[in-house]
Amino acid sequence: MNCNNIVALLADALTEIQEQVLEADDVDSDWEEVEADGIENDRDFLYSVSSPLGKATDEHLQAMAKVFNEDRDDQYDDNLFSVADPLNQINLANYLVDFFVSFSQSDRQLLEHICESLTQSQRNAIQMILKR
Repeated sequence: MNCNNIVALLADALTEIQEQVLEADDVDSDWEEVEADGIENDRDFLYSVSSPLGKATDEHLQAMAKVFNEDRDDQYDDNLFSVADPLNQINLANYLVDFFVSFSQSDRQLLEHICESLTQSQRNAIQMILKR
């Protein structure tokens, strides 16, 4: 697996997280009032992702973590194993933001070159985080 494939997989994960946030805005049900707080947090997340600074804020990282982990509360058995497995301690949303921001800051030309081989949705997901 080369660097392009790894970045593509990370961009796919980022795309999935961002799509979950956008889908939350489309929810129109009887539970809308109950979910209003979560949707507001998701809107805060989208706002922080497109902030002019292009840097991950604490609120931004917390919002991404909430979106990524919202379904994990119902999985009791998984929680038992997560304590023992250090890989389950990684917050993927935070990791992805940190990775792409750091990569962009350290070697923007290489990242741009790799992005040329990505799909449009993968590029959009990365640009949403890096937008300045």
